[in-house]
Amino acid sequence: MSLELTSYAGLNGTTSTFSELAGQFKGATSDMSVVAATADQKIASALENVSGAVSAFSELVVTFKNTTVENDEASASRIRDAVPYPARQGGQTDHTIPLDVLLSVQ
Repeated sequence: MSLELTSYAGLNGTTSTFSELAGQFKGATSDMSVVAATADQKIASALENVSGAVSAFSELVVTFKNTTVENDEASASRIRDAVPYPARQGGQTDHTIPLDVLLSVQ
């Protein structure tokens, strides 16, 4: 896996790997190829670690989703199997309430 560094100088961007950039420093006081190779490896390792964390989180979310679906189905079957309260038979009737009872309620 080759990582790239992009520079936006002007309207067109230029892209180079760290190893290619190290070649630009040949003849400098110290060779940059070892530093560039180490940087490439560290960045690749960091990206792999992040990828693993994202995958683990994704699996966790899918597992919880499945657990929620199972719990919902279990609750639905329990509700379906429940015995309902007795229903009223016939129509509702009106009962006359004496006035003194109505006035005594506050």
